[in-house]
Amino acid sequence: MKKNLLSILILALVVVNLAMTGFMLLSVMTTNNQTKQIISDIASALQLEANGGTNGQGFSNSATGNVAAENIATMTIPSEGDMTISLKLGEDGVQHYMAQTIVVLSMDTSNDGYAKYSESMTGMESLMSTKIQTIIAAHTKEEIEADISAIKEEILEALQDMYGSNFIYAVDMSYIIA
Repeated sequence: MKKNLLSILILALVVVNLAMTGFMLLSVMTTNNQTKQIISDIASALQLEANGGTNGQGFSNSATGNVAAENIATMTIPSEGDMTISLKLGEDGVQHYMAQTIVVLSMDTSNDGYAKYSESMTGMESLMSTKIQTIIAAHTKEEIEADISAIKEEILEALQDMYGSNFIYAVDMSYIIA
């Protein structure tokens, strides 16, 4: 009789545990759905999408990561040779240079801006080169070594502002700091 009573007690506890687990699952799922709805409302108010901004164009009007391979064109600045840029004096007081600098612009050929500006870009190379040099020269060796991606983003934004379009979606560079 004791074994049957113990089995009934265990069965009752299992049923109570199952009921409490079901209740907890329902309450967590309801809260999860409400949280998801709030986040969606905030994102839509800020015009953000899961793949990165309006129409997949990134959060800073760039199309980073969303351009098909057949729609990518590149431009190297300078088109011949390389640039040597004097950097801002750092804490060590020594003049440093960014030597053998080559900047590669990645462009989205499916963007309307590319169709509009691609023909005139080679004529604007010296202006783009000057903008790039000005931005890089405003930084110290330490700043460049600490966060080159911020400088690339600064160059990208300046070039996008220059053309008033986001067809240039990425900036990459190779360099040696001396």
